[in-house]
Amino acid sequence: MHSRLLLVFGFVFLLFAFGCGGGGGGATSCTTDKQCKSWQFCNIDKKACQTKVGFCDKEADCNDTLLLCNSNNHLCDYKPDKCRVTSDCESWQICGGVNNTCIAGQGFCASNDQCDPNFEYCNPTMHKCGPKPGLCNTNLDCQGYERCNIDLKKCVPLEGRCSDDGNCETWQICDAKTNRCKPKKDFCGNDGDCSKWQRCDLENKQCVAQQGYCDLDNQCAEWEYCDGKGNHRCKARRGFCSSNTDCGNWEICNGVTHTCKAKVGSCSSDRDCVSGEVCDEATHKCK
Repeated sequence: MHSRLLLVFGFVFLLFAFGCGGGGGGATSCTTDKQCKSWQFCNIDKKACQTKVGFCDKEADCNDTLLLCNSNNHLCDYKPDKCRVTSDCESWQICGGVNNTCIAGQGFCASNDQCDPNFEYCNPTMHKCGPKPGLCNTNLDCQGYERCNIDLKKCVPLEGRCSDDGNCETWQICDAKTNRCKPKKDFCGNDGDCSKWQRCDLENKQCVAQQGYCDLDNQCAEWEYCDGKGNHRCKARRGFCSSNTDCGNWEICNGVTHTCKAKVGSCSSDRDCVSGEVCDEATHKCK
């Protein structure tokens, strides 16, 4: 019995602590307005926070089928697209119809259905029908790099400009940032489109190696390779030479075989010495 009484007293205490017994309907208990929210006042007789005049807590407080209670500021606002006079609507709307609904005013639109389906769309910012993207009545309907083809009512690129690769030559692509045609990789319109070691083959519109330079090994002699990762020059393969600088200081480059051979009086191996002598690999002299 004692524990049951404790439970009852505890329950009653919680009711008063959370304001459930100070005015009914779940109202917060209070003794001053400061204990209530900004849109409420303290009913001293009921010791409960209640809604101020001109504010609302629920839709029923608005007492109007066209209004709802805004949960942010607790003011009664018109339901979406509902109105009594035109000033209750957006600037591009008027209040009309038997349902007190905001509708698009003359010269304005609310959806694409109110525009020419073949040519226009409803601009969601201006709420006016205008040409669909890419279509036009005047140049002002087009992008800055385009003009309006009045006959086709279509925006087309200005001379030298492009909107896609189809507006360019086969060896070009359209630069989406500048809307100008530019050469594809390794293609060119002039030497300036190529690397410093290349020139533009105007017939094929391709960058090719200038004279004295290379891009592939087959552009070099059999005893050379193309230094494609360096200066794009042909260089002697291992074991071959193009000048004396490719050889040791005791050797010269044979201009016919393009191989290094020992200078007179020096040796690279025992074969360069007379019978009975050997080549000292440290001094490159026969002993």
